[in-house]
Amino acid sequence: MEFGNLSSKIYVIIPFLILFLMGYGMNKRKNILRKLGFIEKKWVKIIKILGMSLGSLFVVISLLSPQKLKESEKIEVEGANLYVLIDISRSMMAKDNYPNRLEGAKRSIKEILIGLKGDRIGFIPFSDSAYIQMPLTDDYFMANSYVDVIDGELISGGGTELLEGLQLAEKSFEESGIKEKNVLIVSDGGEYSEQVIKFSKDNGIKVYALGVGTEEGSVIPGTNGFIKDENGNVVISKLNGNFLKKLSESTGGTYHEVNNLKDGVSDFLKDIKGLSRRNTREEEIKIYEKYYQYPLIIGIIFILIGYFTRGKIREEKYD
Repeated sequence: MEFGNLSSKIYVIIPFLILFLMGYGMNKRKNILRKLGFIEKKWVKIIKILGMSLGSLFVVISLLSPQKLKESEKIEVEGANLYVLIDISRSMMAKDNYPNRLEGAKRSIKEILIGLKGDRIGFIPFSDSAYIQMPLTDDYFMANSYVDVIDGELISGGGTELLEGLQLAEKSFEESGIKEKNVLIVSDGGEYSEQVIKFSKDNGIKVYALGVGTEEGSVIPGTNGFIKDENGNVVISKLNGNFLKKLSESTGGTYHEVNNLKDGVSDFLKDIKGLSRRNTREEEIKIYEKYYQYPLIIGIIFILIGYFTRGKIREEKYD
């Protein structure tokens, strides 16, 4: 026997809270009645406290969803593998995509998660450096949580180490024995790099790209106003879509833009429908027999007993 919903374990405190409050309240009631010259039978109080406390305890046990493994089955799941390289450089704070490019990128990634069916996805944020934030997984609920924690606090500088991000993805693919290497770059483009294009082609990485921002560009918020260049001029960050487009097309992928007027996510999802899904993995499906209804019924019975138990109040006699 095990519990299938341990997230509700916090509610275990409720029966003890009820026990304390009822004990305190009944003790106060006893003192008031005694001052008025009355007395209440002790067994009534005991039954009420035990009934309500035990009843709530069984209800909490029901919320924890007690269950027993009935059978398990191993199945093969087919799906593509996709690493998302997320640009978190300072230029992603530009506001030509509401409320800024980074938040717009996060919105797009969440839309992509909704559109995935059995494919595995991983996240590699990159700026002055890159790191694997989440390895490949098909747990989209967990993936959504990882997207939520990407914010301005992670930004280390103004650089864009896209090459390092691609190298990490390539290493992860190789270690997992994955032949079809798919990468989605979500970025405002950064600087043109032949080295990035060469690395992707040499290692058989199919690159898709979502360009975040606009060609008109926007200023970049800084600590004191806006970021300026060495001459004191305010820097205007513009989407470098040409680089992202060349990178993706030269590796067999596609390029789309995301900003306040364009949403290339749906087009990207159409593009990846054609990805090879020959990568199979074995997953175990477990079927459980649920027993939550039994402690729930017992709990309700105890609560009703505690609630409806009544005793007569009689006048206290003194010898």
